Amino acid sequence: MAKKDHVNERGSHTTVIEGAKTILKEFKKYSILVSPGIIEANVKAKGKSVKLKKMNNETFEMVIVVNSSKQTFKVYGENQKEIINLINNFKSQSWNVQEMLDISK
Repeated sequence: MAKKDHVNERGSHTTVIEGAKTILKEFKKYSILVSPGIIEANVKAKGKSVKLKKMNNETFEMVIVVNSSKQTFKVYGENQKEIINLINNFKSQSWNVQEMLDISK
């Protein structure tokens, strides 16, 4: 049986899709809290993409799609510019980084 990887932050204990681990490890370096959500399989997408939605001044919703898997996360942190910059840095690692959508207003 394959080893399952888990993230245990903000009171959740959920498996994380393979492609999300890179981003989550980067967040951990900066003590950014993440709460993983449901995994969707058989998504019609190729490659790797990440999208942020600003929910309020301390919370983003982040959607990561890798090959045919999709997972939504809640990302918590007061320094939202730092979070946006960290995500934008993944453009150089062949990620499709979509423009941040602000739905907080």
